Amino acid sequence: MKAYDYLVVGAGLFGAVFAREAALRGKKIKVIEKRDHIAGNIYTHEVDGIQVHQYGAHIFHTSDKQIWDYVNQFATFNRYTNSPV
Repeated sequence: MKAYDYLVVGAGLFGAVFAREAALRGKKIKVIEKRDHIAGNIYTHEVDGIQVHQYGAHIFHTSDKQIWDYVNQFATFNRYTNSPV
């Protein structure tokens, strides 16, 4: 019998979501990550009650309602409209 159904290399946005969704479907997952945290380049940490982007700000944008509903399960998003001059 195999130990895992999937080996996920990297716990960034894609790897973490894939691992979670596969696990919800009963798959055994092994995730390996070189950093000491998940979330890859969108990782934030709290400083005095404020979420600070470790690797620089990232803007998550989509017009797909299904994706928007999915991500809103996990985080509160600030309203932001990118409007370059």
